Amino acid sequence: MPAGDAQRVWFPEMLEELKASWSKTMSWDDLADFCARMTETRKQIRYERGIRPPKTRCSRCGKVSRSDISGVSIRSALFALKNNGVITDDEFKEIDKSWMKHKKKNDLDAHGQKSISAQDEGARGTGTNCHE
Repeated sequence: MPAGDAQRVWFPEMLEELKASWSKTMSWDDLADFCARMTETRKQIRYERGIRPPKTRCSRCGKVSRSDISGVSIRSALFALKNNGVITDDEFKEIDKSWMKHKKKNDLDAHGQKSISAQDEGARGTGTNCHE
């Protein structure tokens, strides 16, 4: 496994698809759907290449385990567009600001999905205990 692949979010083939699919007129829902597809693509790439998640240490109990691989966020897509020269720094700032407003106004998470309230989390039993 090449160095850094365990932490990699955007593999080259994913970046090519991002560049080909991006449009300044893309809706937030369309971008959220695209990021969900990229999450599945990344999972498949990691599986096919035998790339395991990086190890991490729990800050509460010190246990070392494999970290969860989170989904590809909308902001991650925006940074990838900027870092690959698809959008300028000024465009990035404008789009990012628009995303943050849209996210807050519609109570969305980083992936463009409705946020789960703290009350819902408590009802599901996600307390403060480590690794249970």
